[in-house]
This record gives sequence, structure tokens and C-alpha cells, in this order.
Amino acid sequence: MNKSTYRSLSVIKVVKKRFQSSFSQIVLNRVTLSFSQGLCYAIAGLSGAGKTTLLHLLAGLEPPDSGVICIDKKNIWQLSSVDRSRFLNQTIGLMFQSPFLIHELSIGENVMLPGLIAGKSRTDCKQWSMALLKMVGLQNRCNSRPSELSGGQQQRVTLARALFNKPSFLLADEPTGNLDDQTGKGIIQLLLTCKNQWGMGVIVSSHDQELVKKMDQIYEIKHGVAQEKTMQITGSKPKLPQEQRML
Repeated sequence: MNKSTYRSLSVIKVVKKRFQSSFSQIVLNRVTLSFSQGLCYAIAGLSGAGKTTLLHLLAGLEPPDSGVICIDKKNIWQLSSVDRSRFLNQTIGLMFQSPFLIHELSIGENVMLPGLIAGKSRTDCKQWSMALLKMVGLQNRCNSRPSELSGGQQQRVTLARALFNKPSFLLADEPTGNLDDQTGKGIIQLLLTCKNQWGMGVIVSSHDQELVKKMDQIYEIKHGVAQEKTMQITGSKPKLPQEQRML
């Protein structure tokens, strides 16, 4: 792919059901959405509306019951499980509401994990993890254990880990949900940096209005249907995608 080309991530007529004992509930009903690099998107809706489910589908963590999930018109569920995992590891960065850090590993080792899984050398992984920790202001905590960090610091480590493979898209589930206002504002600025400096597509689910209002596009999920809520461009597209910016 030409480096000046922005990638796309799409869901097309996707249906997802949630099964509970003897009945099923349609969480997403023939949802069609498209996301592009270089823009920030918010997924809004009440608790239980399907925001996290949509992020899981976009990340390839679970398949739709029907419909298609595409990256650059490539149906990710037509790939073998090995090829899909490798492809998504290089394309999607995930930031969950809970950090899910491995407590037996140091902060630096936690950040390195995606690179090691991708088969990169430990020396290169260590160098890049230090650069990412510096970006999130935690370069002096690389040898600390997760239990020694505050909730906000752990969330910044999660972001650094999500950025390790220079993904085209960053998916964040309630990234400020467990943080105080000041710490949350710091996370918001880091998310915007991913778009403005590195050309990533940033997709967040959130109830945080301070975060939502800074997004370029807002989709609201209600009764299984996703609709455009507003359009508020907060900045111009960066000139280069992240392959060139994150060097």
C-alpha cells in the first residue's frame, strides 16, 4: 500500500446477538459504519447498548452473526485464524477500560509484548518500548511492576502497549472511565496525538462528554441501530499516516 493512502475499517450490515439462557437479544441490528485513518470517532450510547460489542467486532475479537467486517475491503473473517491474528496485531491497537497488565512483568516488558508476539527482536522491542514510555511520561518507571502504579499511570502503559506495532487504528473502550478529571484530560490529549501526529484512526466508546466532544465524528447506538449524531471536525487530517510519523 502506498504510504500516502489512508486505510479504512468498515462494518457492513452486521448483526450481533447476545444469548441468555433460553432466548437471544439482538445487540446490533444490520449496522453499517465506516472509519478512516486520520480521524477520531466516538461510539456513544447507554450502558448495554452495544458499544463494547462493536469495538470487539472491529478488533476481530469475536465474529458477527451475520454481515462483514472489512479492513481495506478485506473481510477479516475470511482469513485463517493465524493470518487474522497476525494481520490484526499489526493493524489494530486495543486499549481496554481495565488495563489488563501482567503483574509478574515489569512495565517495560508489558509494553514490549505485542512486538515479541510479532517476532521482533528483544533488543528492538526494548528500545521502542522505552520510546513509547517516554511519550506517555513514564520512562522512569520501566522497571516498576503494575501494582506500583496509579490507575492513570496504568492506563498510560496500556496506551503505550496498544501503540507498539504502530497500528492504523486505535480502539479504546471507556479510556477515561476509571480516572479522575485531570488524569482523564491527559489521556484525551494522548489519544488526539495519535491522530494529529501519527495519522491513526481513533475509535473510542465513552460516556465522557469531555472526550466525546473532541471527536470528529460521533455515532450513537440505540435499540441496536447506529446513527450519526453530529459532525464536528476538530482539526485537519495530518499529511502523513503513522508509518512515517512514528519513527
